[in-house]
Amino acid sequence: MRIIGLVLFYLGIIVALISAAKLPEPDSLLSDMFPISLGGMLLALVGLLFVYLSNKKQKTQEKTLLSLRSTEMMDLLQRLLAEMQHLGREINDLDAKEIAKRVSALLDNQVLPFIAIREQVLCLLGHYQGVEVLVAAAQGERLLNRMWSAASDGVVIEARNTYPNALAAFEEAYRRAC
Repeated sequence: MRIIGLVLFYLGIIVALISAAKLPEPDSLLSDMFPISLGGMLLALVGLLFVYLSNKKQKTQEKTLLSLRSTEMMDLLQRLLAEMQHLGREINDLDAKEIAKRVSALLDNQVLPFIAIREQVLCLLGHYQGVEVLVAAAQGERLLNRMWSAASDGVVIEARNTYPNALAAFEEAYRRAC
C-alpha cells in the first residue's frame, strides 16, 4: 500500500507540474489545463493519504510486536529469578561440581537468552531505563560466572558467598524493568 501511495504521489506531482506549465489564453483567467492540474494535485494527496495509512498500520504492528517482546523479557527475568531462588534453597546442600553444573545451566538457559535480546530491552524501556536493567543483569552474569569459576576450582565457600550478590543483581534488574 505504501508503494502504491508513493507511485500515486509522484505521478500526481508530475501531472500537476506538466499541466500547470501551460499559460492561459490572453483573454482567460485560467489555463484550459487547470482541471488536469487540479486532478494531479488530488492524485498526489490521495497518494500521501495511502502512505500515511500504511505508516500508521506499520506502527501499530510494531507496538504489538514490542508488547509481545516486553512480556518475553519479563518472563525471562521471572524464570531466571525463580531458578536463582531454587538454587538458593539448595546451595548449602550441593557440592562444588553440582553448583558448577547448576550455574552453567542457569547461564545457558536463562541469562544468555536475556542478554541476546538486549537491543529489544533498549527499544522497550528506552535508553536510560534499558541501560540500568542491562547493567544490573551484566553484574549478575559476572557474579554467576564467578560462582561457576569458584565451584569449578572446588572453592564451595566462595561460590556460596557470591550467590546472594548475584541474586540481588538480578532482582535489581527485574525491579528496574518493571
